[in-house]
Amino acid sequence: MSPEEFFMYLTIGLIVLVPVGARMYRRVTLAKTQAMLKEQFGQSPAPPDQTSRKG
Repeated sequence: MSPEEFFMYLTIGLIVLVPVGARMYRRVTLAKTQAMLKEQFGQSPAPPDQTSRKG
């Protein structure tokens, strides 16, 4: 395998693996965070735009 092929495959691999890894990490941490919030508050809090406002 030539150095050009090595770096080509490395670049393609990083372009594919980094976003996939980031999405998996975000999904795992989101699930843990939601579980923690449900444990602490009984349910996840409403987003700020859905709070009760008058007007």
